[in-house]
Amino acid sequence: MVSNNIKKPVKHFTISRLFVFFVLLLFLLPSGLLIYTISVNQDLLIDNQLLNEGLAELNNTNTQLTTQVERLIHERDQVINRYFELEKIEEMIHQQMSDLPEEALGGIEIPLQDTRLLNLDTVPADDLLLTSNWVDRYHQTIASIEQLEENLLYIPTEWPTDPNTITSPFGPRKDPFNRTKAIHSGIDVRGKTGTPIYAAADGTVDLAQYYGGYGNTIIINHGGRYETLYAHLSKIHVEQGDQVKKGEVIGELGSTGRSTGPHLHYEVIKDGTPVDPEHYLNFFEDKQN
Repeated sequence: MVSNNIKKPVKHFTISRLFVFFVLLLFLLPSGLLIYTISVNQDLLIDNQLLNEGLAELNNTNTQLTTQVERLIHERDQVINRYFELEKIEEMIHQQMSDLPEEALGGIEIPLQDTRLLNLDTVPADDLLLTSNWVDRYHQTIASIEQLEENLLYIPTEWPTDPNTITSPFGPRKDPFNRTKAIHSGIDVRGKTGTPIYAAADGTVDLAQYYGGYGNTIIINHGGRYETLYAHLSKIHVEQGDQVKKGEVIGELGSTGRSTGPHLHYEVIKDGTPVDPEHYLNFFEDKQN
């Protein structure tokens, strides 16, 4: 009802409910669509963020797996190279042993039995992380290499002093005092008094004292099969029962006992019999040449 003059008749306007409904609908529909769109966009943003995080995690996992594969391939190649190098050393050691005189014949027990290593180069890189058989062979090969290296520590291949100039070799010679024929059971290496003397291999000191014509002497037992003897020393730095390592200083060169001047008398004793030390001392030099 609308009126601006009390004298005029009152006019009545009627607004239908349908009209009101459409007006409200036109107002609410865009607002609803806007709210819906905003909500959908937020959900899409959250989903997109989750997908990006998942993709980043997958990329990180892939990078880690690739790094592990590359590391295993590198370690495999190192093992193969070390295996064949040490296998050559084993073959050369056996060859050296076969060239010795009859009293020095024999070899060393070096357990290298995993010939399956030859097939490692054919293993696809993608299968390295999934192939437990390769991992087992890898560890067996490492164990074999470590056992070989351990065995080599007890073979007297280290020069016992420096410089390594031999003045009297192993075998028959004239006695330096009475000039009669005699057997020289070791080698004489010249040097100055006080020059360090080194253990030729790992072992236990069986004797460290004055020893008759040998003068101040050290005898080292290298696991039962080999012994080394170092004589005419000016000083002894170890005691009986000491554990020594290959290359460790055990005394000093001198001229004690039955000696004509400063030098080291050095012997390698195998299974109780003196053998020529040069076969052992020159082994790695021969390999390099």
